[in-house]
Amino acid sequence: MIMDLHNHTIYSYDGQNSPEQIIENAINNGVDVIGITDHQFSIGEGIGDYIKKLTECKAKYSGQIKVLAGLEIGTRPKPDDLLTHDIAGLDYVLFESLDDYRAMDFYEFVSWRHRFDCPVGLAHCDIFAMSDMYGVDMTEVLKSENIFWELNTSGHYSCYYDFLTNKRKRDAIRNAGIGVSVGSDTHALFEYRAAQLIRANELVEAEGFKKPFNV
Repeated sequence: MIMDLHNHTIYSYDGQNSPEQIIENAINNGVDVIGITDHQFSIGEGIGDYIKKLTECKAKYSGQIKVLAGLEIGTRPKPDDLLTHDIAGLDYVLFESLDDYRAMDFYEFVSWRHRFDCPVGLAHCDIFAMSDMYGVDMTEVLKSENIFWELNTSGHYSCYYDFLTNKRKRDAIRNAGIGVSVGSDTHALFEYRAAQLIRANELVEAEGFKKPFNV
């Protein structure tokens, strides 16, 4: 199974393609599960229309590919107005860059994430660096808090390449039983990296990593 659970569309300030274009590109590249995860701060009060659009896409492409409705939520800083929106209908949310020095405190995040009923994951985040930062074993924290972790294949994050070559870290993820997702973090189709996406999915399968949720 090939998953790509991190994609942006024109609902994001930096997205260049429609949801349909992203989905059809995924179909053409043999992807089985595609997730649209536009930026929460771009969508703002349009969250209802956004979820409605993705729900329509689920029906439109049923039988060709599984479409999931996601949302990428910034943590630099925490969006205090987010919970005023109705996010019912989302399949999952990704919290981005929690390892950034400008991000909200991790322990505050752990408390806050319990307000979300859908599956929760961390996008392009070096959890091993965070272990050193907070003096805790982040693999155990993610396991106990039921938070999945993303392999981001965009090419912008060095922690992904380190993970590919670091058996100790791969063993730690597997042994902890953390869910692992794969995301291309596509913002425009000209930058789509199909080979890297497939390779990361093969790694998830070969290493026996747990799937992030019922994808």
